[in-house]
Amino acid sequence: MGKNTHLINIYLKIYNKRTLTMDDLRYLAQYDPECFQKTCKNVVYNIPETKPIIEPKSTNTQLIEWKPQIPEAQSIQLILNNLKKLEADDYVVSNVDADSVKNLLGNLYMELLFPHNDKEIFINFTDNGNSSTFDKRA
Repeated sequence: MGKNTHLINIYLKIYNKRTLTMDDLRYLAQYDPECFQKTCKNVVYNIPETKPIIEPKSTNTQLIEWKPQIPEAQSIQLILNNLKKLEADDYVVSNVDADSVKNLLGNLYMELLFPHNDKEIFINFTDNGNSSTFDKRA
C-alpha cells in the first residue's frame, strides 16, 4: 500500500494544483518509465523552450549532454538532473519556470496514466468529501 500511497499523494497534489517536488517526479519516473518519457515529449510539444532540458543535445557547460545510445534509466536520470538544475536556477532558459514545467509534467503524466473520460473515477470521495478511496488499478 505504501507504493500506492505516494502515487495517491502526487495525484492529489496535481488535483489540488499544488507544486510537485523533485522527489515526486523521481517517483513517477520509477513508477512507469515509459509513461514518463512519453510525457516528456508532450512537455516539449507544449513548451518548446524546454527542449534543451527534456531532450538535451547541446554541449553547453550548464547542460548534461545527451548521448544517443543511453539506456532508458540513464536518459531519465539526465532529464531529472536538468530539471533539478532548472529548479535551483543553475540552468538558465528564457521564459521557463521550473514549477510550471514540473506541474505540466505531472499533469500530463497522470492524464496518460489515468485517461480522463468521465466514466472512470480514480478517487471516490465519501462521507461528504471528508474521506476518499483510490482505485487500485493504479
